Amino acid sequence: MKTGHFEMVTMLLAAMSLMDIFQVKAEILDMADNAFDDEYLKCTNRMEIKYVPHLLKEEIASHQLLETVWENAKAKWEAQKTQLFLPMNFKDNHGIALMAYISQAQEQTPFYHMFNEAVKMAGQSREDYIYSFQFKAFHFYLTRALQLLRRPCEDTYKNVVYSISQGTSFLFGGLNQARFGRFTLAYPAIPQAVSDPHSLLTINTCFGVSIENFLDKESERIVLVPLNEVFHVSQEGAGNSLILQSTNKTCSHYECAFLGGLKTENCVENMVYFQPVYVYSPDEKNQKLEDPGKTFSYTLEAYICKTAPLRGGSRWDWHGKEKWQEGRAFLNLLV
Repeated sequence: MKTGHFEMVTMLLAAMSLMDIFQVKAEILDMADNAFDDEYLKCTNRMEIKYVPHLLKEEIASHQLLETVWENAKAKWEAQKTQLFLPMNFKDNHGIALMAYISQAQEQTPFYHMFNEAVKMAGQSREDYIYSFQFKAFHFYLTRALQLLRRPCEDTYKNVVYSISQGTSFLFGGLNQARFGRFTLAYPAIPQAVSDPHSLLTINTCFGVSIENFLDKESERIVLVPLNEVFHVSQEGAGNSLILQSTNKTCSHYECAFLGGLKTENCVENMVYFQPVYVYSPDEKNQKLEDPGKTFSYTLEAYICKTAPLRGGSRWDWHGKEKWQEGRAFLNLLV
């Protein structure tokens, strides 16, 4: 009799374990208001020069998993950076953070889940960010990397990408607008086996960045979507498939939280990103931090890049040397 009871309990426990494994979680795809979404747009230079390098040392020293992830990514970055075509303000730490996140996200490691869970909740209040968020420097460098690598919307939006979530069913609210609230990988092809335990997201992104060149082996196109890009969300059919179409904007509740910025009640639309100027293989000795006194010049240059038409009606092409010089001459006339 006792044996039968024991066997029954064992079977029930096994069944409960299987339910946990195959249980489909419901996740609300909304504006992710509790996510830490600072883009540092008004304090980039101060953070980059004065605060974040010291923060990184502190956080690595106090977090062994972060130290391991960072050092592994640093070794890969040193081996690969000379083969990359990068914006002139793209620093080593931007590349290391990006490489670290990509590799961790692809393998769904404990660090990947830990970082995303921390980001997801660190925006509840500034106090949560200051006292509980252990990845301030990593978040800054990853955010800046995507800003610097971002291409014009007309280049990225036309290429549909897909993301799936194992064991997650996404729901969305009545406003039909949403942000991921985490940095999300997406791919150019629908996975071969998309079954009920998955949610398929079809994404048109304006702020996603192609990051396959940062991998240490040849790979298909992979896009990393920032956590605060705003999408219009609609449902495709009666299943778990959703369509996300970029509104060509990001929004944030925080601006320079480390320097005292408080959380805003509403998600505030951010200024337009500027198309970067590219250079080849920036070694450390050639990497110079942006002079804060030149902010206006850089901003105006970027504004011209996005708005001033050439005689033929196209936009400034900052990726060719001749056009760059022509644009610089035009800039000098204006300032």
